[in-house]
Amino acid sequence: MSEGRFAVPEAVRRRAQSEGPRGDLWLADLDQTLTSLEQDWDLTIGEAMDGGTTAYVSEASDSTGDVLVIKVATPDSAIGRHEADMLQRAGGKGYARLLKHDPIRNAMLLEKLGPRLDTLELPYSQQVDIMCATLLEAWMPVPFEHDYPTGADKANSLATDILAMWQRGGQPCSAEVIETALRYCKERAALYRPEATVLAHGDPHPANTLVIAGTDPVRFKFVDPDGLAIDPAYDLGVLLRAWNEGLEGKNAHNIARARVRLLTQYTQVPAEPIWQWAYIERVSTGLLMLEIGNAEGGREFLRVSEALLVL
Repeated sequence: MSEGRFAVPEAVRRRAQSEGPRGDLWLADLDQTLTSLEQDWDLTIGEAMDGGTTAYVSEASDSTGDVLVIKVATPDSAIGRHEADMLQRAGGKGYARLLKHDPIRNAMLLEKLGPRLDTLELPYSQQVDIMCATLLEAWMPVPFEHDYPTGADKANSLATDILAMWQRGGQPCSAEVIETALRYCKERAALYRPEATVLAHGDPHPANTLVIAGTDPVRFKFVDPDGLAIDPAYDLGVLLRAWNEGLEGKNAHNIARARVRLLTQYTQVPAEPIWQWAYIERVSTGLLMLEIGNAEGGREFLRVSEALLVL
């Protein structure tokens, strides 16, 4: 197939192809889809940005010269299920502002934000502070009627994935690590209470946290929410999963617990759920990294998971 006007990044192409016939059709029609969006929304769409995997994402200029961001997602990605709904509910508070949405074409037009937090060369501890402050602004009440995955759903799916990846990968960490993660998953599922949930981002890492242009002091917004009806401790656990620096040796457990207490002091979210979600996410991420070929990163996450055990 010849390349059209809009070159598709290889990672996005692979993602679409992995979705089967629907993804193949999306790829075949993407050039026409983007051209029709230019006409309907009075835009000029540029080349795809780097870093995306589940959508064609690029800058787009409108008729007044304002620069925005357009996102056309693959058929099975979250934009068609929860992302647009979350952004619409947020109304620009804590999240990039949604300007237009076409669910038929799986397209969104968004405000353009500034650099990603992970490009600012800040210590991870400072990045955590920034993301905590942004989460406190971004968390929303869960709609009365919704189809968002719940905290119990997330815990159960993570348990299934962790066990399957551990077995497929030849048991790359100790059974004690896996047993601890599965025990925490079971506890989080059992303790799920709808009245204690928020509409959470689901993946608030530094690459999903962007500068709001022109703010002084600098403020941030999130992009790419997964959308979960879950206790707020989950998002805080995600913040902690990558803070591996300094977590080694006999003091690793105490240092990690102190970091959890800092988040509790900042957000008033109880410490134990944060600890459990962070551990679950650290193990899951390590196993996933190994599975997709990032051996060094995967081993680091699992090595820290071992160090945090208290046996």
